[in-house]
Amino acid sequence: MNKKCLLNCAVSALLLAVIINTVSASNAPTPDETLKTRVNLPIIMYHEVKNYNLGKDVISPYDFESDLKYLQKQHYTTITMHALINYVTTGSALPENPIILSFDDGYLSTYKYVLPLLQKYNMKIVLSLIVKNTDDFTWAPDSNIDYSHITWTQLKEMLATGFVEVQNHTYNLHVIKNGRYGCEQKKGEPLTQYEALLTSDILTAQDKIIMMTGKTPSTFVYPYGKYSDTTDLILKKLGFQATLSCRYGINTLSKTNPDVLFRLKRLCRAHSQSVGQLLNEAYKTIKSKPPAVQRPYDYQK
Repeated sequence: MNKKCLLNCAVSALLLAVIINTVSASNAPTPDETLKTRVNLPIIMYHEVKNYNLGKDVISPYDFESDLKYLQKQHYTTITMHALINYVTTGSALPENPIILSFDDGYLSTYKYVLPLLQKYNMKIVLSLIVKNTDDFTWAPDSNIDYSHITWTQLKEMLATGFVEVQNHTYNLHVIKNGRYGCEQKKGEPLTQYEALLTSDILTAQDKIIMMTGKTPSTFVYPYGKYSDTTDLILKKLGFQATLSCRYGINTLSKTNPDVLFRLKRLCRAHSQSVGQLLNEAYKTIKSKPPAVQRPYDYQK
């Protein structure tokens, strides 16, 4: 092969490489397109709502209504875990400025005070049940707001409104007992023993929720936010697609990575800090501004 032929071959190879790179670059997502596949999602964590003993895990009905008014003014849209999972796993669209309001444990106050406000403001919550408590208060109803939990009848009424989604918060592992802290694996506990315990309790809760409501929880909520390295592996085997933790922060989620649905961060709503203050502080940690134009938020009004 002469020099001229070699030169022509080299030029052709170079041109082909340029064409391939150009086509690849044109098909690659632009920075703007990549950003469009991600969403910032705050999840607010609530527990009890009543008119006294207010504090870290207890806010007043007035506080909660103030939260809903604020979110409405700031153009947030409340979504369920079902919608979030579909966004990540199937690419389904989410509304602008999504937010999740999560209520843990299943206190009676959620039925008495929260449900009417959800209906008034057309907003949704994710309610995670300690199922044994719902069983117990179904068989022995009690209206004491200090300790009572919702009954199955009340839960069905809540679900029928379309403003409440039910999820799994264990059957009876929301305790600190015999060296175990919620769902955390004990030090030195064999994995087979831990998996058997977790599976038995969680599937008991899962089966009871399905039987009583016809709904299949997709999300597990760690009691006290406690978990071990092996916990999520077990939960995935049981069919769960997401978990809620007590880690602080705003979630940045991608459509292409289902693992981001595990150990989702939440912001604990305390009586001492309005939801507006809570969100503004949290957005600073990801160097981003909350959606919409922020208005002064008067916690006392």
